[in-house]
Amino acid sequence: MPSTRPVQVLATAFIATMASHSNAQVSPEQVPVRLPEGHDPSQPAPLIVALHGYTGSGDDASTSLFGIWPMASEMGFLYVSPTGSQDFLGNNFWNATDACCDFFNMNVDHVGYIRSLIETVQNNYNVDPDQIHLIGHSNGGFMCHAMACAHPELIASITALAGVIHASENDCQASETVNVLHLHGTADDVIVYDGGWIFGSYYPSAWETVDLWAELNGCGPVESQVIDTINMDNAVGGNETTIRAANDCEPNGSVELWSLEGSSHGPSMTNAGREAILQYMLLHGKNEEPACPGDVNGDLVVAIEDLLSILKVFGQSGGQPADLNGDGLVDVKDVIVCIDHFGVSC
Repeated sequence: MPSTRPVQVLATAFIATMASHSNAQVSPEQVPVRLPEGHDPSQPAPLIVALHGYTGSGDDASTSLFGIWPMASEMGFLYVSPTGSQDFLGNNFWNATDACCDFFNMNVDHVGYIRSLIETVQNNYNVDPDQIHLIGHSNGGFMCHAMACAHPELIASITALAGVIHASENDCQASETVNVLHLHGTADDVIVYDGGWIFGSYYPSAWETVDLWAELNGCGPVESQVIDTINMDNAVGGNETTIRAANDCEPNGSVELWSLEGSSHGPSMTNAGREAILQYMLLHGKNEEPACPGDVNGDLVVAIEDLLSILKVFGQSGGQPADLNGDGLVDVKDVIVCIDHFGVSC
Protein backbone atom coordinates (compact mmCIF):
# COMPACT_ATOMS: atom_id res chain seq x y z
CA MET A 1 0.00 0.00 0.00
CA PRO A 2 1.56 3.34 -1.03
CA SER A 3 2.51 5.78 1.72
CA THR A 4 0.23 8.76 2.32
CA ARG A 5 3.05 10.86 3.74
CA PRO A 6 3.79 12.85 0.53
CA VAL A 7 0.13 13.85 0.36
CA GLN A 8 0.13 14.82 4.03
CA VAL A 9 3.28 16.89 3.57
CA LEU A 10 1.77 18.69 0.58
CA ALA A 11 -1.47 19.32 2.47
CA THR A 12 0.44 20.69 5.47
CA ALA A 13 2.49 22.96 3.22
CA PHE A 14 -0.69 24.14 1.46
CA ILE A 15 -2.39 25.01 4.75
CA ALA A 16 0.73 26.76 6.03
CA THR A 17 0.95 28.82 2.84
CA MET A 18 -2.69 29.83 3.13
CA ALA A 19 -2.17 30.82 6.77
CA SER A 20 0.77 33.00 5.85
CA HIS A 21 -1.35 34.77 3.24
CA SER A 22 -4.15 35.37 5.75
CA ASN A 23 -1.69 37.32 7.92
CA ALA A 24 -0.49 39.52 5.07
CA GLN A 25 -2.92 42.36 5.83
CA VAL A 26 -1.41 45.38 7.58
CA SER A 27 -2.81 46.49 10.92
CA PRO A 28 -5.42 49.28 10.98
CA GLU A 29 -2.83 51.57 12.61
CA GLN A 30 -0.63 51.24 9.50
CA VAL A 31 -3.25 52.25 6.94
CA PRO A 32 -2.47 55.83 5.83
CA VAL A 33 -5.10 58.54 6.27
CA ARG A 34 -5.28 61.24 3.62
CA LEU A 35 -6.13 64.72 4.88
CA PRO A 36 -8.20 67.18 2.81
CA GLU A 37 -7.05 70.53 1.54
CA GLY A 38 -6.82 73.11 4.31
CA HIS A 39 -7.57 70.50 6.94
CA ASP A 40 -8.51 72.04 10.29
CA PRO A 41 -8.10 69.38 13.02
CA SER A 42 -10.36 71.36 15.34
CA GLN A 43 -13.35 70.81 13.04
CA PRO A 44 -15.07 67.39 12.70
CA ALA A 45 -14.56 66.04 9.19
CA PRO A 46 -16.50 63.44 7.17
CA LEU A 47 -14.68 60.17 6.50
CA ILE A 48 -14.61 57.95 3.40
CA VAL A 49 -13.45 54.33 3.60
CA ALA A 50 -12.75 53.14 0.03
CA LEU A 51 -12.69 49.39 -0.65
CA HIS A 52 -11.04 47.93 -3.76
CA GLY A 53 -12.22 45.04 -5.90
CA TYR A 54 -10.82 41.50 -6.05
CA THR A 55 -7.08 41.55 -6.97
CA GLY A 56 -6.98 45.31 -6.28
CA SER A 57 -5.23 47.19 -3.50
CA GLY A 58 -5.46 50.36 -1.47
CA ASP A 59 -5.06 53.23 -3.91
CA ASP A 60 -2.38 55.87 -3.94
CA ALA A 61 -3.48 59.51 -3.88
CA SER A 62 -3.32 59.90 -7.67
CA THR A 63 -5.50 56.91 -8.57
CA SER A 64 -8.03 56.66 -5.73
CA LEU A 65 -11.17 54.58 -6.18
CA PHE A 66 -13.32 56.06 -8.99
CA GLY A 67 -10.77 58.92 -9.03
CA ILE A 68 -12.76 60.66 -6.30
CA TRP A 69 -9.91 61.65 -3.99
CA PRO A 70 -9.06 65.09 -5.49
CA MET A 71 -12.71 66.14 -5.37
CA ALA A 72 -13.22 64.53 -1.96
CA SER A 73 -10.22 66.50 -0.71
CA GLU A 74 -11.73 69.76 -1.95
CA MET A 75 -14.98 68.88 -0.15
CA GLY A 76 -13.24 68.26 3.18
CA PHE A 77 -13.27 64.46 3.47
CA LEU A 78 -10.75 62.36 5.35
CA TYR A 79 -9.95 59.30 3.23
CA VAL A 80 -8.63 55.80 3.91
CA SER A 81 -8.23 53.00 1.40
CA PRO A 82 -7.09 49.75 3.02
CA THR A 83 -5.89 46.61 1.24
CA GLY A 84 -7.61 43.28 1.80
CA SER A 85 -5.97 39.99 2.69
CA GLN A 86 -4.02 37.92 0.19
CA ASP A 87 -5.40 34.57 -0.91
CA PHE A 88 -3.55 31.44 -2.05
CA LEU A 89 -3.19 32.87 -5.58
CA GLY A 90 -1.66 36.06 -4.23
CA ASN A 91 -4.80 38.11 -4.97
CA ASN A 92 -6.12 40.65 -2.48
CA PHE A 93 -9.72 40.02 -1.42
CA TRP A 94 -12.45 40.91 1.04
CA ASN A 95 -14.42 38.17 2.81
CA ALA A 96 -17.81 39.78 2.21
CA THR A 97 -20.52 37.27 1.25
CA ASP A 98 -20.77 33.58 0.37
CA ALA A 99 -20.35 34.50 -3.30
CA CYS A 100 -17.51 37.00 -3.06
CA CYS A 101 -14.68 36.68 -2.58
CA ASP A 102 -13.15 34.29 -0.02
CA PHE A 103 -12.62 31.61 -2.65
CA PHE A 104 -10.26 29.53 -0.47
CA ASN A 105 -12.41 29.65 2.69
CA MET A 106 -9.76 31.49 4.67
CA ASN A 107 -12.50 33.00 6.89
CA VAL A 108 -10.73 36.29 7.57
CA ASP A 109 -12.84 38.64 9.71
CA HIS A 110 -12.84 41.64 7.40
CA VAL A 111 -15.98 43.07 9.01
CA GLY A 112 -14.06 43.26 12.27
CA TYR A 113 -10.98 44.62 10.49
CA ILE A 114 -12.83 47.50 8.83
CA ARG A 115 -14.65 48.34 12.05
CA SER A 116 -11.29 48.44 13.83
CA LEU A 117 -9.89 50.65 11.05
CA ILE A 118 -12.74 53.15 11.42
CA GLU A 119 -12.33 53.22 15.19
CA THR A 120 -8.57 53.72 14.81
CA VAL A 121 -9.12 56.73 12.53
CA GLN A 122 -11.66 58.09 15.02
CA ASN A 123 -9.12 57.75 17.83
CA ASN A 124 -6.48 59.70 15.92
CA TYR A 125 -8.48 62.28 13.96
CA ASN A 126 -11.48 64.52 14.52
CA VAL A 127 -14.05 62.46 12.59
CA ASP A 128 -17.69 63.52 12.40
CA PRO A 129 -19.43 60.40 13.79
CA ASP A 130 -22.53 61.17 11.72
CA GLN A 131 -20.55 61.31 8.47
CA ILE A 132 -18.75 57.97 8.06
CA HIS A 133 -19.21 56.60 4.55
CA LEU A 134 -18.10 53.45 2.74
CA ILE A 135 -17.58 53.21 -1.00
CA GLY A 136 -16.53 50.11 -2.90
CA HIS A 137 -16.28 48.51 -6.33
CA SER A 138 -17.03 44.86 -7.12
CA ASN A 139 -15.64 42.80 -4.19
CA GLY A 140 -15.38 46.13 -2.34
CA GLY A 141 -19.04 46.78 -3.11
CA PHE A 142 -19.98 43.38 -1.67
CA MET A 143 -17.95 44.37 1.41
CA CYS A 144 -19.84 47.66 1.74
CA HIS A 145 -23.12 45.76 1.93
CA ALA A 146 -21.65 43.27 4.42
CA MET A 147 -20.47 46.12 6.66
CA ALA A 148 -23.83 47.89 6.47
CA CYS A 149 -25.55 44.65 7.49
CA ALA A 150 -23.19 44.13 10.42
CA HIS A 151 -22.57 47.67 11.70
CA PRO A 152 -25.24 50.14 10.56
CA GLU A 153 -24.80 51.98 13.87
CA LEU A 154 -21.31 52.98 12.77
CA ILE A 155 -21.92 53.92 9.14
CA ALA A 156 -23.95 56.77 7.67
CA SER A 157 -24.03 55.46 4.11
CA ILE A 158 -22.61 52.99 1.63
CA THR A 159 -22.02 53.49 -2.08
CA ALA A 160 -21.59 50.12 -3.79
CA LEU A 161 -20.76 49.79 -7.49
CA ALA A 162 -21.17 46.30 -8.98
CA GLY A 163 -21.24 44.56 -5.61
CA VAL A 164 -24.43 43.24 -4.04
CA ILE A 165 -25.90 42.06 -0.74
CA HIS A 166 -26.00 38.54 0.76
CA ALA A 167 -28.05 35.96 -1.13
CA SER A 168 -30.08 35.13 1.97
CA GLU A 169 -31.89 37.89 3.83
CA ASN A 170 -31.17 35.93 7.02
CA ASP A 171 -27.49 36.84 6.58
CA CYS A 172 -28.23 40.56 6.84
CA GLN A 173 -29.34 41.37 10.35
CA ALA A 174 -29.00 45.16 10.25
CA SER A 175 -30.07 46.43 13.65
CA GLU A 176 -30.92 49.94 12.41
CA THR A 177 -31.28 51.91 9.23
CA VAL A 178 -28.39 52.91 6.98
CA ASN A 179 -28.37 54.96 3.77
CA VAL A 180 -27.74 52.78 0.70
CA LEU A 181 -26.71 53.95 -2.77
CA HIS A 182 -26.35 51.02 -5.18
CA LEU A 183 -24.80 51.59 -8.62
CA HIS A 184 -24.67 48.91 -11.31
CA GLY A 185 -23.91 48.77 -15.02
CA THR A 186 -26.63 46.99 -16.98
CA ALA A 187 -23.98 45.56 -19.36
CA ASP A 188 -21.75 44.30 -16.54
CA ASP A 189 -20.61 40.80 -17.53
CA VAL A 190 -18.62 40.16 -14.32
CA ILE A 191 -21.19 40.87 -11.60
CA VAL A 192 -24.32 40.67 -13.71
CA TYR A 193 -27.03 43.29 -13.15
CA ASP A 194 -29.72 40.57 -13.03
CA GLY A 195 -27.81 38.36 -10.59
CA GLY A 196 -25.76 35.23 -11.16
CA TRP A 197 -23.35 32.64 -9.76
CA ILE A 198 -19.70 32.61 -8.70
CA PHE A 199 -18.23 29.12 -8.22
CA GLY A 200 -21.64 27.73 -7.33
CA SER A 201 -22.69 30.54 -4.99
CA TYR A 202 -25.61 32.75 -6.02
CA TYR A 203 -25.43 36.54 -5.79
CA PRO A 204 -28.61 38.68 -6.00
CA SER A 205 -29.50 41.15 -8.72
CA ALA A 206 -29.29 44.91 -8.37
CA TRP A 207 -33.06 45.06 -7.88
CA GLU A 208 -33.09 42.27 -5.29
CA THR A 209 -30.36 44.15 -3.42
CA VAL A 210 -32.22 47.45 -3.17
CA ASP A 211 -35.56 45.76 -2.51
CA LEU A 212 -34.06 43.97 0.51
CA TRP A 213 -32.58 47.21 1.82
CA ALA A 214 -35.91 48.95 1.31
CA GLU A 215 -37.53 46.27 3.47
CA LEU A 216 -34.82 46.54 6.12
CA ASN A 217 -35.06 50.35 6.18
CA GLY A 218 -38.85 50.39 6.48
CA CYS A 219 -39.35 51.89 3.02
CA GLY A 220 -41.92 51.28 0.40
CA PRO A 221 -40.55 49.37 -2.62
CA VAL A 222 -38.02 51.04 -4.90
CA GLU A 223 -40.14 52.71 -7.57
CA SER A 224 -39.75 51.64 -11.19
CA GLN A 225 -40.27 55.23 -12.32
CA VAL A 226 -37.07 57.07 -13.27
CA ILE A 227 -36.91 60.27 -11.25
CA ASP A 228 -33.64 61.68 -12.58
CA THR A 229 -30.73 60.95 -14.93
CA ILE A 230 -27.04 61.79 -14.87
CA ASN A 231 -23.96 61.23 -17.04
CA MET A 232 -21.65 59.04 -14.92
CA ASP A 233 -19.76 57.01 -17.54
CA ASN A 234 -17.48 58.65 -20.08
CA ALA A 235 -17.59 55.45 -22.15
CA VAL A 236 -21.36 55.73 -22.70
CA GLY A 237 -22.93 58.74 -24.36
CA GLY A 238 -25.51 61.03 -22.79
CA ASN A 239 -27.12 60.84 -19.36
CA GLU A 240 -26.92 57.07 -19.27
CA THR A 241 -27.56 56.64 -15.55
CA THR A 242 -31.17 56.38 -14.42
CA ILE A 243 -32.02 57.10 -10.79
CA ARG A 244 -34.75 55.35 -8.84
CA ALA A 245 -35.49 55.52 -5.13
CA ALA A 246 -37.59 53.99 -2.40
CA ASN A 247 -40.14 56.24 -0.73
CA ASP A 248 -41.29 56.65 2.88
CA CYS A 249 -38.07 55.29 4.38
CA GLU A 250 -37.27 55.50 8.06
CA PRO A 251 -34.84 58.30 9.05
CA ASN A 252 -31.26 57.64 7.93
CA GLY A 253 -32.49 54.85 5.66
CA SER A 254 -32.66 56.13 2.10
CA VAL A 255 -32.33 53.51 -0.65
CA GLU A 256 -31.43 54.48 -4.22
CA LEU A 257 -30.65 52.48 -7.36
CA TRP A 258 -28.53 54.21 -9.99
CA SER A 259 -28.54 52.00 -13.10
CA LEU A 260 -25.71 52.77 -15.53
CA GLU A 261 -27.50 51.82 -18.75
CA GLY A 262 -25.03 50.14 -21.14
CA SER A 263 -22.07 50.43 -18.75
CA SER A 264 -19.64 47.61 -18.08
CA HIS A 265 -18.11 46.33 -14.84
CA GLY A 266 -15.63 49.21 -14.66
CA PRO A 267 -17.19 52.47 -15.91
CA SER A 268 -15.04 55.50 -16.66
CA MET A 269 -16.35 57.87 -13.98
CA THR A 270 -17.20 61.45 -14.97
CA ASN A 271 -16.69 64.47 -12.75
CA ALA A 272 -20.47 64.79 -12.59
CA GLY A 273 -20.64 61.23 -11.32
CA ARG A 274 -18.00 61.82 -8.68
CA GLU A 275 -19.72 64.97 -7.47
CA ALA A 276 -23.11 63.24 -7.32
CA ILE A 277 -21.68 60.42 -5.19
CA LEU A 278 -19.94 62.80 -2.79
CA GLN A 279 -23.02 65.00 -2.51
CA TYR A 280 -25.09 61.91 -1.72
CA MET A 281 -22.72 61.16 1.15
CA LEU A 282 -22.81 64.66 2.60
CA LEU A 283 -26.60 64.80 2.38
CA HIS A 284 -27.05 61.40 4.00
CA GLY A 285 -25.44 61.58 7.40
CA LYS A 286 -26.83 59.85 10.46
CA ASN A 287 -28.61 62.86 11.95
CA GLU A 288 -32.35 62.33 11.88
CA GLU A 289 -33.03 66.05 12.08
CA PRO A 290 -31.04 68.68 10.15
CA ALA A 291 -29.45 71.53 12.08
CA CYS A 292 -31.97 73.93 10.54
CA PRO A 293 -35.11 72.10 9.35
CA GLY A 294 -36.60 73.66 6.23
CA ASP A 295 -33.43 75.56 5.29
CA VAL A 296 -32.45 74.54 1.73
CA ASN A 297 -29.91 77.20 0.77
CA GLY A 298 -27.90 77.04 4.00
CA ASP A 299 -28.40 80.65 5.14
CA LEU A 300 -29.95 79.44 8.45
CA VAL A 301 -33.24 81.20 7.72
CA VAL A 302 -36.32 79.40 6.39
CA ALA A 303 -37.81 81.79 3.86
CA ILE A 304 -39.44 82.04 0.43
CA GLU A 305 -36.08 81.32 -1.25
CA ASP A 306 -36.09 77.86 0.32
CA LEU A 307 -39.63 77.13 -0.82
CA LEU A 308 -38.77 78.24 -4.37
CA SER A 309 -35.70 76.00 -4.32
CA ILE A 310 -37.89 73.03 -3.49
CA LEU A 311 -40.38 73.82 -6.24
CA LYS A 312 -37.54 74.21 -8.76
CA VAL A 313 -36.47 70.57 -8.35
CA PHE A 314 -39.87 69.14 -7.38
CA GLY A 315 -40.11 65.46 -8.31
CA GLN A 316 -36.36 64.97 -8.61
CA SER A 317 -33.99 62.78 -6.62
CA GLY A 318 -30.30 61.88 -6.44
CA GLY A 319 -28.98 63.88 -3.51
CA GLN A 320 -30.96 67.11 -3.81
CA PRO A 321 -30.50 69.58 -0.90
CA ALA A 322 -34.23 70.19 -1.24
CA ASP A 323 -34.90 66.61 -0.11
CA LEU A 324 -35.45 67.87 3.43
CA ASN A 325 -36.78 64.63 4.92
CA GLY A 326 -34.07 62.48 3.29
CA ASP A 327 -36.42 59.94 1.70
CA GLY A 328 -34.76 60.16 -1.73
CA LEU A 329 -37.42 62.30 -3.45
CA VAL A 330 -38.28 66.01 -3.50
CA ASP A 331 -42.03 66.06 -3.07
CA VAL A 332 -44.91 67.55 -1.09
CA LYS A 333 -43.48 66.17 2.17
CA ASP A 334 -40.47 68.47 1.76
CA VAL A 335 -42.76 71.43 1.03
CA ILE A 336 -44.57 70.67 4.29
CA VAL A 337 -41.26 70.60 6.24
CA CYS A 338 -40.38 74.02 4.81
CA ILE A 339 -43.80 75.48 5.57
CA ASP A 340 -43.81 74.06 9.10
CA HIS A 341 -40.57 75.94 9.84
CA PHE A 342 -41.26 79.01 7.70
CA GLY A 343 -39.82 82.17 9.21
CA VAL A 344 -37.51 80.34 11.63
CA SER A 345 -33.98 81.66 12.14
CA CYS A 346 -31.57 78.95 13.27
